[in-house]
Amino acid sequence: MENFNSISFLKLRASYGLIGNAEIGNFDSQSLFEGNTYGEETGTEPETVSNPDLKWETTRQFDIGVDMGFLRDRISFTVDYYNKDTRDLLLNVQVPSTTGFTTQTKNLGRLTNQGIEFSINSQNFVGAFKWSTNFNISRNVNEIKDLNGQILAPGNRSRILNEAREGEPIGVLFGVKFAGVDPANGDALYFTEEGTTTNNYSAAARQVIGDPNPAFIGGLTNNFGYKGFDLSIFLQFVVGNDVYNMAGGFMSASADFFDNQTVDQLRRWQNPGDITDVPQARLFEQNGARISSRYVEDGSYLRFKTVTLGYNVPAGILSKIKMRSARLYVTGQNLFTITDYSGWDPEVTSLFTSTDFQSSNIIIGNDFYTPPQARTIIFGINVGF
Repeated sequence: MENFNSISFLKLRASYGLIGNAEIGNFDSQSLFEGNTYGEETGTEPETVSNPDLKWETTRQFDIGVDMGFLRDRISFTVDYYNKDTRDLLLNVQVPSTTGFTTQTKNLGRLTNQGIEFSINSQNFVGAFKWSTNFNISRNVNEIKDLNGQILAPGNRSRILNEAREGEPIGVLFGVKFAGVDPANGDALYFTEEGTTTNNYSAAARQVIGDPNPAFIGGLTNNFGYKGFDLSIFLQFVVGNDVYNMAGGFMSASADFFDNQTVDQLRRWQNPGDITDVPQARLFEQNGARISSRYVEDGSYLRFKTVTLGYNVPAGILSKIKMRSARLYVTGQNLFTITDYSGWDPEVTSLFTSTDFQSSNIIIGNDFYTPPQARTIIFGINVGF
């Protein structure tokens, strides 16, 4: 480093490996039978269909990174790139109904994940007044490369829109795209395959209407210290993810349900010529309350996650009261959030009604009356003798 006096540390890293995933049910490879009764006669019937060829998922992963420090490590950063290629996915695959079953666990498909992670640390001030900063940000892009032409969706999907589709990120929201409100009569409008609009929900085209996977996630931490006082502020952010506000179909329902309604219902269409994005309220007529992109929103947010203020009692005072150390502190968590999301909390995922693990892997970005994270204030003292 003689010719690079400002560089105090440099490290290059690279790795390649093969990783397995053995999350296979205890008996998924076997044909099981269960007891049953028919016509007052007892017997057995098939419960599962066997697959003796079932095996682990495999992930080929390549990583490369660099760690650097400058000015005697007053400034340091880390950059990592990764590429994961997962094959032989463990999935519930549809089988002909003549088998007596609807699905069978098989190794099928291919999923790729690649992304970059960046972190930088800085000692902004040293001495009596101290200030240090850490900033990190990451981006992950995933794509389903192969599902043997199938589309995977929750078996009990109810109002869930998530699907796994070839050529798309995992868990995309697939449904009808809301086109606004007809100013002439207050009808909810939807887009057709031709790009025109219709008030007939059944005639609307189904398409990808959202992606719950964020474009970026990260955080910013600042630590301050001065004469026994310390202050730590941690901010958390997520950018570019969509949230399906499932509760919106009940709370912004244009008189289709009796749940407490959101304030946007005051902007509903009422007279010919009204320009609004809230359809006319029609009791139990589902005017705009059907599942659509009307309830898919930008879930980006910036949250003041944790703020802590502390004070370390000076040694002179501690010696008089026969204590080795004492620190008083107050911590606030989830103090406030900056977001355009209309729901209670953009940092949510509700499985709603689906329970099987293949489905839960793709059910992301749903909010169904999920309680928001609590805002808490904690006072404390740490003492040592």
